[in-house]
Order: sequence, then structure tokens, then C-alpha cells
Amino acid sequence: MDRLLDERLETFEKTGQVAPEICRFVRTELDALDAAGGEVTEESAGTLTSHLLLALQRARDGEALTGFEADDAVRAELAGHPDALERAAALAERARSVLGVGLPGQEVRFLALHLALLGQREARR
Repeated sequence: MDRLLDERLETFEKTGQVAPEICRFVRTELDALDAAGGEVTEESAGTLTSHLLLALQRARDGEALTGFEADDAVRAELAGHPDALERAAALAERARSVLGVGLPGQEVRFLALHLALLGQREARR
């Protein structure tokens, strides 16, 4: 993980936007992506990081997004990236296990889009 992405995580935690345990969980997930060969930087994973942090905090606060107008378009895009959807579902299950926070399907699919993009970047390297 590069310095800028690390600073993003610190900012979310220090400003109180996200609970410390959520930041720790997301940092662990990013470290695992990095260790698996993903290029986890501010440029490649900044939006994934912010989305995951905020999605988990919203879900913990009982404010999870349940309506997403573009969900059909997201589903169609993910049809070509089943591995990303599996990875996102596994991530959501780890969040449930570690944090006791469940993410609705719309959030999982949106995270899958981020993971698909990260995978495409890795494939181009």
C-alpha cells in the first residue's frame, strides 16, 4: 500500500467518519490484495477504499444503501466478471464475521465493480 492510500485511511479514522475497527478491517483487506499481487495504491484503489469504508460504516449505523437505480446496469457489467463478484461476496462475509456488519447485495455488487477494475489494471501490467 502506498503512502497516499495509507493517508486516506488515516484521514477517515482521524476525522471520525469511520470507526477505528472498520479502518483496521479495510487496511487488512487492502494488505491482502497487495500481498496477492495487486497494485494497491491511491490511484488504483482509492475509490475502492473510500467506498468500502463508508459502506461498512453506513451498514453498521443502520443506514446501508438499499436502493440503487443503476443496479441493473451493474449486474450486466458484472456478468463479465464473475470472479470479482465472488471476491466481493467473500469480502462481505469476512466483514460480517469480523465486524458483525452485513452489506446488502447492492453494496456487494458495487464493490465487485471496484474489484473488477482493479483486476483489469493488474491484467494490463
